[in-house]
Amino acid sequence: MSRFKAVCGGAILLAVVVLLGVSGLVGSARATVLKPPAPTPVHEPFQISRTYIPGAPAITPHAPPNSAGPAFTQADVIVYLDKYGFLPLAPGAHLQILTIQFVSAKQASQLMDGESVGRPDDYLVCYVKVQGPFLLTGIPVPPEAKKVPTTARYGDEVFDAHTGNLIVWGFYV
Repeated sequence: MSRFKAVCGGAILLAVVVLLGVSGLVGSARATVLKPPAPTPVHEPFQISRTYIPGAPAITPHAPPNSAGPAFTQADVIVYLDKYGFLPLAPGAHLQILTIQFVSAKQASQLMDGESVGRPDDYLVCYVKVQGPFLLTGIPVPPEAKKVPTTARYGDEVFDAHTGNLIVWGFYV
């Protein structure tokens, strides 16, 4: 019987060790499970947007915006200028349209002494040059400006040839 007790005691002891060992392994397995590290942040380099400011609605186009040529005509530009003008005219002056040209944005920029049109160089725009004299009252000027002109002789506008939107305008003193 002592042998039976010893075998049973040994078996119980072995069972306890096995249980404790398995429990310890399971516990240690749980304790060693780590969360994966957070991925390192990916910083994209700064990129200039490939989209452009649409401009202000102006001339109503007659063709779809994706057409190859202009979506409006020179006559539409004349109607627009007759209705809305450019800048206020000096007393007794009349607006004169000097040129209306459908050109590339690069050509329009050259016609405006390098002023950006805000479109790719090969983009079709409508360049318009007008003559006044135009009153410049109400036009903001930098505080450091010493001599502020009161009139401008010429002005120009550039319309998006596909949408009819006015995208840039300026005047020459």
